Amino acid sequence: MEQTLLAVIVFLVMLIGLAGIFIPILPGIELIWLAAFGYALLHGIGGSGLWAMILLTVIFLIGLSSDLWVTGLGMKATGTSVLSVFTGGCLLMIGVLFFTPLVGFLLWLGAILLIEWLRRRSLKHALVSTGTVAGGCILTYGLKFAVGLMMIFIWGLWVLRG
Repeated sequence: MEQTLLAVIVFLVMLIGLAGIFIPILPGIELIWLAAFGYALLHGIGGSGLWAMILLTVIFLIGLSSDLWVTGLGMKATGTSVLSVFTGGCLLMIGVLFFTPLVGFLLWLGAILLIEWLRRRSLKHALVSTGTVAGGCILTYGLKFAVGLMMIFIWGLWVLRG
C-alpha cells in the first residue's frame, strides 16, 4: 500500500513537471527527474532502478541542454548574432517579470528583429533570423515535452517491473 501511494504521489509530481514545461513559474523536466530521484531514494534503486535512473539522467541532460543546441543550430544556419539573442533574452525576462509572458515574447522577437536589421540592413535577413530563433524556441518546447513524456514512461516501466 505504501509503495502504491508513493508511486501515485511521484506520478502526480511528474505531471506537474510536465505542465511546468509550458508554465514559466513551474519547473519542468527538472521536477520530473527530481521526482524519479526521490522515488529511487525512498523506494530503493535495485538493479533495474539503477539502469532506469542512468537512462533518465541522460535523457534529462539532453532535454535540459536543448535550449542551447537547438537555438544554436538555428542561429548558425542563419548567421544570427549572439548579441541579438542575448539582448532579446534580457528583454524577454524583463517583459515576463514586469508585464506578461506575451509581452516578454514580443519584446524578445522585436529585439532580435531590430538588431539583425541594424546589423545586416536587410529586413529579409532579420525576419529569417527572428523566425528561425522563434522556431527553435517552439521546437525546444516540443522536444522538452517529448523528453518529459519519455522520462515518465521509463519511470513507469521501472515501477511496473518492480
